[in-house]
Amino acid sequence: MDKFDDQVVDNDTEILQKFGYTQELRRLMSSFGNFAMSFMVIGVFWCACINMQQGIGSAGMFGVSVGWLIGSAIAVSTALSLAEIASAIPTAGGLYHWSSVFGGRGWGWATAWLNLLAYTFSVAGTAVAIYLLFTQMILGWVLHIDTSSWGYWHQVVGVVVIVTSQAILNHVGVRTLARFGEFGAYMTFIGAVALLSILLYNIHPQNLEHIFTFTNNTGTLGGDVVPHTGNIALVLGYAILLPMWIITSYDASAHTSEETIDAARAVPRAMVQSASFSALLGIVIFTALGLAMADQDQIAKQGANAFSVMFGQTQAPTIVKDFIAVALVVASYVCGTCCLTGFSRAIFAFARDRGLPSALRLVSHKYRTPAVAIWCGAILAVCTTLYSSAFSALIAGTALFYQLSYGMAICAALFSKHHIYGPFRLGGWSKLFRIIGIVGGVYVIWVGLQPPTQVLLNYFIGILLLLAIGWFAIERRRFPGPPLTPQLLAVRRHDLSIENTVIGDS
Repeated sequence: MDKFDDQVVDNDTEILQKFGYTQELRRLMSSFGNFAMSFMVIGVFWCACINMQQGIGSAGMFGVSVGWLIGSAIAVSTALSLAEIASAIPTAGGLYHWSSVFGGRGWGWATAWLNLLAYTFSVAGTAVAIYLLFTQMILGWVLHIDTSSWGYWHQVVGVVVIVTSQAILNHVGVRTLARFGEFGAYMTFIGAVALLSILLYNIHPQNLEHIFTFTNNTGTLGGDVVPHTGNIALVLGYAILLPMWIITSYDASAHTSEETIDAARAVPRAMVQSASFSALLGIVIFTALGLAMADQDQIAKQGANAFSVMFGQTQAPTIVKDFIAVALVVASYVCGTCCLTGFSRAIFAFARDRGLPSALRLVSHKYRTPAVAIWCGAILAVCTTLYSSAFSALIAGTALFYQLSYGMAICAALFSKHHIYGPFRLGGWSKLFRIIGIVGGVYVIWVGLQPPTQVLLNYFIGILLLLAIGWFAIERRRFPGPPLTPQLLAVRRHDLSIENTVIGDS
């Protein structure tokens, strides 16, 4: 780092100390590195392709055009609201710390657990998706290896290898991680350009008039992706779930605040830019996909196989298709790696405030990364994939857990009697964006609890009940939360000055 960066890092450290924390993690991530991580954890390139059936299988092309734009507006409004808070409180605690500052330690404690649940299923679900993409696209399409006889234990081994390698990348330092995220961003850009090129080469001009055509494809017309319904608000909601599933997890940028240079400015910019660019790239990809479909109705009927069938029908050199397949798998792998980054930092920050066992806050002496939290998150993710029925239901609710934790942080800031601001401010637009994020999030949660994922309602009720019991029976008296008063801040600074929080690598 140059002299200017050293001065900025010193200022970052002073800001961190004002919140009662010391600089335990290594602050080496640049603004672009933070953006790349946030953009990759969203994963619009690969997620748009493998999830396109959610849009066309519900509302036809209207679902991946207008539905995408509506959902993106909600997602970007949410990102703007969270970015403003992240600028004021640039700590690894992210949503948990923000909710605690504005809503109290109980609200923050509940937000932390919901955010951790979202990360658990997000890392686990992405690992399974990477395995499936690798076996189908790399082994099947590119190398022509028959994996049809592979079963449960092949997937378990594959997931273990994937998550272990991602944990190693997270363990060996934020500089390596940032470079890996940047590589993923460049790979995504090149892969997206290649995909758009072959889609435009296969364009069917007559499809232009159907880009915004609404078709109720629920039920068999959409490959039974969602059950048939005549409720237009629900049909549109099913389509809006597509961007709300994809444009999420960008709070990972905030969780790496303590490793980012000039975090109060870099982190909010990264969150907003990654969400906005993902929304833009998504509409471009979906428009190109719609124009390249030889028969939109037939593609819609393919359900979960919509993209693979359509991709197989496109005319392009084999080497180009193979490259796109590799790019999709690489993008998904980097996405999962960055998701584990956010997960581990969230664990570390919560443990630092005694919300989890103190061992989970230990930092590697050599790499200055939250080593124990990284490996704990990796193990939790692998274990989550083992019980398939519960996993399938809860992975569908990942976005709902994210929306609930996002909404709790925004609600806390919206109704708080005191306000804290950083250099990134929305001014008079702040309240509007917060309301859009909250109302849109409630709508998305309502849709997500409808068939075919209505079983999530039972999980939601059970989880909220457990949180209520846990807080009022135990944690209300035990959990101190982050230091929020001058007295607690003084005690925390004293404790941190005498604690040894680093561990050596064996």
